[in-house]
Amino acid sequence: LFSQLYTMQRVYDVCKGRGEVSGMFVLSGWIPADTYAMISKTIADEAPMTTMMVEDTQDISYTGIRIPTKLKNNPFFRSFQDIVAMYSLPSYGEIDPSPIVAISFILFFGFMFGDVGHGLMIFLGSIYLVKRGIMRRSLGQVMKMASVSSMFFGVMYGSIFGIEGIIPAVWLNPMYDVNKLLGVAICLGVFMISLGLILNMIKQYRAKDFGRLLFDGQGMAGLFLYWTLCALGMIYITGSPIADATANMMWGGIGVLILVMIFRDLLARCLLHQKSDGESAVLNIFEIMHNLMSFVSNTASFVRLAAFALNHVGLSLAVIMLSDMVHTLPGGIVMKGIILIIGNMVIVCLEGLIVFIQTLRLEYYEFFGKFYKGGGSAFKPVGWQKEGGKYSKTKTQDM
Repeated sequence: LFSQLYTMQRVYDVCKGRGEVSGMFVLSGWIPADTYAMISKTIADEAPMTTMMVEDTQDISYTGIRIPTKLKNNPFFRSFQDIVAMYSLPSYGEIDPSPIVAISFILFFGFMFGDVGHGLMIFLGSIYLVKRGIMRRSLGQVMKMASVSSMFFGVMYGSIFGIEGIIPAVWLNPMYDVNKLLGVAICLGVFMISLGLILNMIKQYRAKDFGRLLFDGQGMAGLFLYWTLCALGMIYITGSPIADATANMMWGGIGVLILVMIFRDLLARCLLHQKSDGESAVLNIFEIMHNLMSFVSNTASFVRLAAFALNHVGLSLAVIMLSDMVHTLPGGIVMKGIILIIGNMVIVCLEGLIVFIQTLRLEYYEFFGKFYKGGGSAFKPVGWQKEGGKYSKTKTQDM
């Protein structure tokens, strides 16, 4: 009897305020396509007097109605959906960047905060904070993965609590291989910006906007322009020999690509017979200038990967030097231990937070700015969750 009353109360709560005419309730909402068969069977068995009418989202999307987003990722990538949601959830049908964010976030954090000991402290601290309920489980999972990356790069750098020489560096030493570190950081930046432009091209392909896909500064023309500028920049910075004919061809290609972007709408109308927004060539010139400046600034922004890797080494050395200075004083051994403990805690908490923020900045501005719009709303189904032998109506966010 209690179960029947409780279930009817839950049904009434759902129906309340949704529309009633002479004892007939009208409900409306969203259901995932893969649950349609199960819901139809349940309604037919439990409520045979119910009529169910369903519209496909392909038909609804043209009406301007906002369709909620239900993300589907494996458990490894699912924790990083909150990182994406802090910026904005993807709108319905938009590319979900969570898998790419998961891999790049872990890579960037470890690159900037590579240390075996400090990574282990973050790992243990995340477990403790999640267990005490201070940190959300999803964020704790993100921090544990980032700390594993930190320990991995610590092995690559040969760094344990900022002390080098205990284990040999497998890859490089940030303090002595600065040029190599900078080169890798810039190459990562070129890769991420190029990936963002490619994802934007996929977005334009889905929208069937082939004019912007081929001729826009954020499309194929912009991608080739960016690669050509990167190649020329690398040649001139490193002093690599290049034939005059090759250099002239590359500069000529840059000029042609800029002209293509200026007359983007005209080319789309003449070659693709596609209607365009009719933006003027002057407006396109300003847009090209903005794209060129963003290419330079976004690529340079990835230098922070190397800068914070060096910063971590510098802070660790400062703590070690400070502890050595008090070693000869009365009670120096105790003071040295206290300084080392407090100093490493400050490094983990303060620098770890700064590196976390800088990693978010690289994701949100340098990467998302090339293709991601967001603005989606989460799909929040109504469900029943069993607690202590009883069932309570809850709203869960299934992403």
